[in-house]
Amino acid sequence: MVAEILEAYGHIGRSRQYVGMMGAPAPIAPAAIAEYLGRYPSVICREEFDAAIFALDDEFRRRWDEQQEKAAEKKNPKK
Repeated sequence: MVAEILEAYGHIGRSRQYVGMMGAPAPIAPAAIAEYLGRYPSVICREEFDAAIFALDDEFRRRWDEQQEKAAEKKNPKK
C-alpha cells in the first residue's frame, strides 16, 4: 500500500504547477488525483488515498520552503 501511494505521488507530482517569481510549488489539485485514479484505479479508498497524497505534498512544500529560507540566509547572512 505504501509503495502504491508513493508511486502515485510521483506520477501526480509531475502535473504540479509552480507559481510566483520564485517558482514556488502549488498544492496538488484534487483534479490531478482524480485524473490519476481514472487511469490507474486503486483498491485504497478515495478518502485515504487523498489524505496520503495531500500529506506527502504538504511535507514536500514545507521542505521546499525550508530550503528557500536557508538559501536566502546564505545569500543575506544576518549580522
